[in-house]
Amino acid sequence: MSRFSVFLDNPSRNTAVLGGVLLLVGLLLLGFTEHADRLRVMGEDALGGFVLTGSAATPGPAANGKLVLAVGAPEIKAPARDAQFGVAADAPALLRKVEMFQWNETRFGGVRNYDQNWYDHPIDSTAFGDPAAHANPGAFPISAARFDSTGVAVGGFMLAPELVHMIDGPEPFEPDLSHLPPNMAATFQVRDGTLVTSVNSAHPQVGDLRISWMQIVPSYLTVFARDDGGTLVPASNPAGVAIAQVLIGRHSLTDVLTDAPQPPRFKWARRVLAVLLCWAGAAMLLPRAQRRDRVLALAIAVVPLALLAAVCWFDVRMLAFVLLLVVAILAGVFAAWRWRHGAESGRQSH
Repeated sequence: MSRFSVFLDNPSRNTAVLGGVLLLVGLLLLGFTEHADRLRVMGEDALGGFVLTGSAATPGPAANGKLVLAVGAPEIKAPARDAQFGVAADAPALLRKVEMFQWNETRFGGVRNYDQNWYDHPIDSTAFGDPAAHANPGAFPISAARFDSTGVAVGGFMLAPELVHMIDGPEPFEPDLSHLPPNMAATFQVRDGTLVTSVNSAHPQVGDLRISWMQIVPSYLTVFARDDGGTLVPASNPAGVAIAQVLIGRHSLTDVLTDAPQPPRFKWARRVLAVLLCWAGAAMLLPRAQRRDRVLALAIAVVPLALLAAVCWFDVRMLAFVLLLVVAILAGVFAAWRWRHGAESGRQSH
């Protein structure tokens, strides 16, 4: 008879081997789960705290002081406004673009060429080869500027001014220019949604100004910051490095923090399954007389499970380490008492 046949014909050995396999699988499952969760916690510690996402990312006492990933369409509580020109937009930000009609010099093979066009920055004509005939006025009398809304909310959280200023993505915008302040109305003419100082807008002169606007109005925003009483504010990690982000569109925490370890999926279901596997394995490893003692089997299974989990959390969450160590000790003491009690009951029954 082969050894394999002997093995198949020995139910006790088969049960013990299966029990050992189940115990090992349960411990491996718990070990991988706790290791992944340990990495997640270490990543959160490096950021400076637990990150609220999804339905948990809502304003309230539970969110105060925590890192939050808020995703949603921006709510505009107050328009972005360029008070100097009386221009406003229901958007997180309004951009004023200022251009001047100027000379520009280009060189090709030692030949200097001059042309006139609209430029959004002063061109220094003093460096030209012929500055007298191609002089530019110099500094702009009106500057380009950005005007942020004072009331922008995402996911129910108000955004601090610093975060609103981080929103990007300008789009064309044609404002209502029918209510210019008197001084601006006397200086500028409206042409195709812009303001120009040209007497003849079709033939601008050097020094003429052209002012236009753009708006920043994304459909969705993803904001990673810290909650301060319902307002998201810039956040830094314990090392003082700024970590707040504002992204256009819908993004997950993985998109925002590409290097951050992610939590294990279904971690509590995996922990419960690990306990059940080890429980079944411990029961199969018990002597036949005590195999039906489910409480003893559970206590025996808890000992290596709790010790393994305690090792995983050592030096990361010391309270969890101590509690798990206590559980392992208590389970071990109870298992020893239960084993002795069962053995004494067996002798008395005989």
